[in-house]
Amino acid sequence: MRKPASARPGSLNWTGRGLAYDARHRPAAVAIVYRDVSTTYRQLAAHILATMDVLVAAGIGPGQVLGVETGDRYHHLLILLAAETLGVTTMSLRLSELGSPAHLERLCDRIIVSEAPPPSLAHIGKFLPMPSDRFADIATRPVDDHRLAELEREPDPDAIARLIKSSGTTGTPKVMRMTHRVQQRVVEKCLMYAPPWVTSHPDFLCLYSFVVRASYARTLATLQASGTVHMTGSDVVWDLVDAGIGNYTMLVAGDLERLVRSAPRGNGPFPLYLDVIGAEIPARLRQEVRAKLTEHLVVTYSSNETNRVSVVDDDNVGTLFPGTQIRIEDDQGKPLPIGQTGLIYLKSDTMTDGYVNAPDLTQTTFVDGWFRTSDIGFQPSTDKLVVLGRNDDMLNVGGLKIAPGPIEQRLKAIDGVGDALVTSIDDHMATRVMLVAIETAPDADPAALISQITPIVRAYVGYFQLVALPRFPRTETGKIQREAVKALYREQSHKLRVG
Repeated sequence: MRKPASARPGSLNWTGRGLAYDARHRPAAVAIVYRDVSTTYRQLAAHILATMDVLVAAGIGPGQVLGVETGDRYHHLLILLAAETLGVTTMSLRLSELGSPAHLERLCDRIIVSEAPPPSLAHIGKFLPMPSDRFADIATRPVDDHRLAELEREPDPDAIARLIKSSGTTGTPKVMRMTHRVQQRVVEKCLMYAPPWVTSHPDFLCLYSFVVRASYARTLATLQASGTVHMTGSDVVWDLVDAGIGNYTMLVAGDLERLVRSAPRGNGPFPLYLDVIGAEIPARLRQEVRAKLTEHLVVTYSSNETNRVSVVDDDNVGTLFPGTQIRIEDDQGKPLPIGQTGLIYLKSDTMTDGYVNAPDLTQTTFVDGWFRTSDIGFQPSTDKLVVLGRNDDMLNVGGLKIAPGPIEQRLKAIDGVGDALVTSIDDHMATRVMLVAIETAPDADPAALISQITPIVRAYVGYFQLVALPRFPRTETGKIQREAVKALYREQSHKLRVG
């Protein structure tokens, strides 16, 4: 029995409505599996309602911003769902983000933490410790049928559901608002390209915490489709898939190759839908995924400001998601015709309206209803987009402007190179030189790699610096931490200058 759609025209397909429906009509169906404990839809509804009671008793209500920092993913989910049902805006946080120069705690009226905060943070004065034993009590509470109606209360679609953050790789994280309406549109696009055997009953392997925005959106998509969310880790994912558990997972791009390497030999391909975010995937890695894991691989280009933009094919050509528009401009802000390369501007039905407490940045980044990206690309046709790289990653080496993206793509195609980063750095003569960093496979032959890398890079520059690393430092969403790579290069006692 499938749950009905929204009750009235224009209303949201609100998660709480679906949870209440499943609690009534599919009470024994499993909604969440976490730490070997299965929680049914009836139990999940009861736990959310009990968590709502705890929040109300603590004085948390509509119009407030609630920060959530808890290492227990199930408890984190309960707090998010309970708060949103009450009309409270939420922001998922790491403990390391509190008291930091980003001052994210200033945006919150209260902050829920798993345990008492360390003494160094006592001055913040907004903490509400919610230890595990509080949730142990919640887990035993029954739910009355009439209380399920509380979950069905639709929030104001234009009220702020979440504050989301950028990764902060280029400095202080940027914070953006997400309304309930926009969040629901994001959720509805999560399974847009999934095969029917997933959309009919998603069995989602949730590998990341809810600090990762995409992890929470896909969890909501699964619950709205009456599926099951397995909160697990990448270290046991193949044990689950081999046992027939899980038909869908999301990966940040930086984790995909490690997952391919850990796949059991000879057991694939598997009936698994892979949703990959964070970066483009080299052709060689796509081939390995299809051979060892699954043919059902979808790679998307997105931004925190606009959410999902396009589905990227093997040739790195993206097909735009519905509700997305593209404009390409030159350095003077003049629109360019189809096929010409320039700065990418985006507009989508899942776009935020600006940055919190950053009016100057908002004004320069959101222009006439368009989001000004930092990416360079072109449109082969009106429904397609090719992203070549970041505008601020364009290299100026010896007076020459060089786009690193095409070089990186060729380097990633070399056997033994897992990933590549092309940037610039000051050498010992205080001049800018190209730095080529490669992430190497354990069995890679350094001499063979150098012999293949050198002619590719020399087509652009006469000499360059090369550093090989077993693994790039990355953010939680898989983005390469460029400055950290440069720091590792500087620490190398033997630096290779090629040319």
